[in-house]
Amino acid sequence: MIAVIFDCDGVLVDSEWLASRVEGELLRELGVELTVEQVHELFLGKTVSGVLDIVAARRGAPLTPEFTYNWAFATARTFVRELQPIPFVRGVVEQLRDAGHRLAVASQSPLARVRLSLEVTGLAEFFGDHLYVTTMVARPKPAPDVYLLAASRLGAAPADCLVIEDSPAGAAAARAAGMHALGYAPAATADAMRTRGVPVLHSMDDLPGYIAALE
Repeated sequence: MIAVIFDCDGVLVDSEWLASRVEGELLRELGVELTVEQVHELFLGKTVSGVLDIVAARRGAPLTPEFTYNWAFATARTFVRELQPIPFVRGVVEQLRDAGHRLAVASQSPLARVRLSLEVTGLAEFFGDHLYVTTMVARPKPAPDVYLLAASRLGAAPADCLVIEDSPAGAAAARAAGMHALGYAPAATADAMRTRGVPVLHSMDDLPGYIAALE
C-alpha cells in the first residue's frame, strides 16, 4: 500500500501567506521594504538559515539573535490566532489513515513550527511521531534526504511512497528520492510543477482517487 508523505506548509496547513505577512512586518521594522507577495516569492521553500541569509543580504548587515527570536514568536502568535488547515485535508487524511496508509510529514520548517501547526489545526493525531524536518538530515530540499528519512522510518520503499508538495524544489526532492511526486498547487506554482513533469492536484479531496489509481 502506498505510503503518503506530506509537506506541511501550504499542503496540510494554509500557512504560507500568514508567515509571509509576519515576515514582511518584521522586515519593515528593519528598514527592508518588501511586499507580502515579494516575501512569499523570496522565502517559499527556504530553510530558516536560507531566509536569514536573504534578509541579511537585503539589509546589508548581519541579523541579531533577537530577530530570530521575535520572528519565531510573532509567527507562533499569528498561527495560534489564524492558522487553518488546507480545505478538505482533515477528512482526506482521516480517510487515508483509516484505509491503512502509512502517513508522515516531511518539512523544510523547524520541528517546533511543524508541531505547532499540526496541533493548532487538529491534524497532529494523524501523524504521531512521524514528523521529519531537514535539520534531521545532512541536506535540505531539493536534496532527497528528508524524504528518504521519512520512508525509512515508515518502513516503506521509496518507490512505494507518494509525496505531496507545493513547491517545485520539494517535488524535485521527492523525485530524486525515487518517489512519486504530486503537486498541490491551486494557484501560482501549478505551471512550474507541470513544466517539471509533476502532476498537479487542485483540490485535496481529489487525493484519494489519485492514490487509488497508483495502486
